[in-house]
Amino acid sequence: HGNCNGETGQCDCPFGLAGPACTERLFPACHSSHEADTLPHIGTWYPKNCYCAKQLLANPYSCPKYEHGDARAFCLYEILMEKDLLCYRYKSLPESAQLSDSPPMDHPDLEWVRMAPYPNLNERVLTGEEVPKEYKTPDQGTWRPLTECPGNCSHRGWCQVHGGNQEGQHTQDDKPWCYCHSYFSGESCERAENYHCYRNCSGVGTCLSGWCHCQPGYWGHGCTRRKAYSSTVGWRPNHADMKIYVYDLPNIIVHRKAGDPWALIDAMYNAELEFTEQLLGDWGVRTENPWEATLFYVPMFTYWYTGNVGNTYHIMQHVTHHLQRMAPFFNLTGGRNHIMWATNDRGVCGLAGAPPEVQHSIKLVHFGQSPRRSHYLPSHLAGAGAGSGISLPQPGHRFEEFPEFNAGNVVAESEQCYGPEKDVVAPNVVPLTPSWYDQVWNTTFLSDGSRVVTRRPDAPARTTTLFFGGYSKPDMTYSQGVRQALNKMFGPGGKYDPQSPNARKDIVIMGPPPNTFTELMKSKFCLAPMGGGWGIRLSKAMLLGCVPVIVQDHIYQPFWDVVPFEDFSLRISRHDLHQLVDLLDMITPQQLERLQAGVENYHRAFIWEAHYGGLAYNYTVTALKHRALNMWSGNYHHHRSSRRHHRHQRHRSK
Repeated sequence: HGNCNGETGQCDCPFGLAGPACTERLFPACHSSHEADTLPHIGTWYPKNCYCAKQLLANPYSCPKYEHGDARAFCLYEILMEKDLLCYRYKSLPESAQLSDSPPMDHPDLEWVRMAPYPNLNERVLTGEEVPKEYKTPDQGTWRPLTECPGNCSHRGWCQVHGGNQEGQHTQDDKPWCYCHSYFSGESCERAENYHCYRNCSGVGTCLSGWCHCQPGYWGHGCTRRKAYSSTVGWRPNHADMKIYVYDLPNIIVHRKAGDPWALIDAMYNAELEFTEQLLGDWGVRTENPWEATLFYVPMFTYWYTGNVGNTYHIMQHVTHHLQRMAPFFNLTGGRNHIMWATNDRGVCGLAGAPPEVQHSIKLVHFGQSPRRSHYLPSHLAGAGAGSGISLPQPGHRFEEFPEFNAGNVVAESEQCYGPEKDVVAPNVVPLTPSWYDQVWNTTFLSDGSRVVTRRPDAPARTTTLFFGGYSKPDMTYSQGVRQALNKMFGPGGKYDPQSPNARKDIVIMGPPPNTFTELMKSKFCLAPMGGGWGIRLSKAMLLGCVPVIVQDHIYQPFWDVVPFEDFSLRISRHDLHQLVDLLDMITPQQLERLQAGVENYHRAFIWEAHYGGLAYNYTVTALKHRALNMWSGNYHHHRSSRRHHRHQRHRSK
């Protein structure tokens, strides 16, 4: 049921299984069958056995006790954070025999319960009219007994009528159908979809809920591991050939967390998956030998635990706590050469008050906010107050043409979210189809397999001087007030009121357009403000050949230290935004042509997909190597444990 890990000499088990042979069920009541090859399901789309939540709660990794204490309750699984969870249990069965087997709701042996599992377990047995007669799923389906569906859905899904999923809708009849768990498909959920595992499990494994069950001799993410190493010299990285080692953390610590339905996320947050997929197959950069590695990458599926607006504090502290107990590699540098992703909107903003060991690791983020004056500096936390020299901007009027800021807006943009000397800002993923990309760029493949990408001479004419289309909100934290200022300047009564003599018909400022890509393709300059955190418009502009105009104060951009932004973009501060039109009018056709040539040269740095010859992975690796050089150069504080216990002998492979 697991993979033999040649490094540890133990079985790597799928989530919910443990023991020397992965036969011990950690959460038996979360399974739908006593059959040996089933997995637990712990989502909230349909009722589970009450013992499922209790068994999850009893596991020390579900709600880690070192996470803030009771003041900031946190559990890794949503089912435990529910305050009114509907569940059932069999009155005549011992806990060891209980299952989440989706029985008929009127089964005579069932007891229905409302439960709040965490932090203090509370439950109330339902009686009389409180006992549910039917249960509606979030997709407006009706939950049905598992036995009514083909093959009991192979114990990889649940049974319902009506509703629908990514495979289709079931609104025309009352026939029960299998809604499959992540990532299974088929009439009875009989197919495991390998493309939802890294590298399709390399053709030597089966994808089980996002985890590769590998053939003997293989293990790890994507079944890409085959060799294990020991060392008698200790950790000795090769400074002339920097390598990255990839951790395979136990699934009970972190995994591609799936609820009940397929765990699908907006593709623009998929950079962690794209980076990991490419690194796993890049043996020019990757090494299986941790003793020679310069950097250590920790795949942790961060977004699955945070969503787009969640805080990364909890999951990063949880993983760090585990790594600290996996000596020697993390503890040798205090984690300073360990890499973790955070693709959520505001990245690692919430880590400013975290313990040092959580802050030390290299964070790969999309949001590079690093203000000159942070409200969360250690001296400020220590009570230095006004005497510490930290003074934040005052609320109220701050920039010409901007609405007023309140104290919360000022604090949000004064939050430290990025360390330029150690962290890396990488671009987000832009979902794009060839039909759009190929209208702007012409790709020529050379005999050596490389490609040359040039701007098409017959590309759509760029008749719009400046384009911005997107949402705005009254809250000035959103986009640092930039979108609000634009709407004021170009809206009714503004400096460039469309009905006034100052109106600029060649400048388009609007809400979300019917087709953003069409507007980008016909524009010379495209505004790239932030949103609630990082913004997608820089990457979109680059991919479609539009010169980005970046208005994001104190925010480092993707690859700011490895690509020449001055060659392909404009940077304008909020102090100068009121002069935006004048600044654009100053740019000569020759200067615009030079910037457009820069977009042509560097736009692939903002593309992850291999189909377009994306180089985002390559530039990310380059930026990571720069951070390793920073660490070895002593450009920021680091600690390396004493090596007196490491004997100077050669590595050997086992």
